Amino acid sequence: MVEQPCVVSTLDAHNDSIILREVHQAPLDFADCNPAYHVDLPRLRAGGITTVFVMVGDSDLLQSLRLIDAVWAMAQNHPDDLAVCLDREQVQAVHAMGRIALVMTIEGQAMFAERLENVRNWHRLGVRVASLTHGEGNRGGRGTALQYDSSHFGYLDPSARNRLRQRTRGLTPFAVEALQELARLRMPVDLAHVNEAAFWEVLERAEGPVCYTHGNCYSLCPHTRNCTDDMLRALAARGGVIGICFYGCFVDRDQPSLERLVDHFLHALEVAGEDHVGVGTDFDGIGAHEVPVISDAAGLPQLWQALARRGVGDAVLHKVAQGNFLRLLP
Repeated sequence: MVEQPCVVSTLDAHNDSIILREVHQAPLDFADCNPAYHVDLPRLRAGGITTVFVMVGDSDLLQSLRLIDAVWAMAQNHPDDLAVCLDREQVQAVHAMGRIALVMTIEGQAMFAERLENVRNWHRLGVRVASLTHGEGNRGGRGTALQYDSSHFGYLDPSARNRLRQRTRGLTPFAVEALQELARLRMPVDLAHVNEAAFWEVLERAEGPVCYTHGNCYSLCPHTRNCTDDMLRALAARGGVIGICFYGCFVDRDQPSLERLVDHFLHALEVAGEDHVGVGTDFDGIGAHEVPVISDAAGLPQLWQALARRGVGDAVLHKVAQGNFLRLLP
């Protein structure tokens, strides 16, 4: 008997499709069906993705403004399918009407040029989740990055990673101010690209919600963008959520596969707990010549079927698929 698709209403906590389309000078619209991208409206529907955290900027202020305008325009042009949402209640109302919720996020604040009013302005424009950095550093106080040392991107064994952490400097003074403002605005802080010293500083200082929108488990794949077990436990202790990512380099150093991706979900569930694991695909955010473990938005049912085969029950599946990240929204 042919296995039926297991479509579960899913929140994708990290999607780069709009910024990639802008870079390619393509239409900034999910309704533009283009196989060059991992995401479009029909594939979101087919995969059961009902909430998308849309990344709308990191280091270029004017680009970010264009992307924000594009998201609002996309919702206005397709009112039966898409809606910008500013809080959890709006997301739930949009789902009840059969539409897809768009929640805008930023992947860094270097573009704010250490002006706290820009944090407030981006919130006024509709951004609801904010990373402090996209990995850039500011050693010596030059520039406007929110961490002193840039984040390492690549494979390191545990001893090398520990040595790197010991010599790494974390948050700048403006980052501390930004954390306070994000807490006041009830905006979750995304830790996915911060260096490891900054990760621990944020958990110590942040008064508002925290998350790690796209990354995996270091104990299964020794990439520095993946969380160690200590990081997973600490994130969970703060009520945070990690979005397990489909990027092959984070899944396995040698042979990324669906089953190996499921291993990351199961490990995160075991270490962090069922209330602290979600999905952060990184669709359209990986290298141009790389294919994610699940190749596009329509493929999400493969994940839920594989997790169910490995013994994950319906209640946990629904937490992972949507509920855990949704809980972080105001």
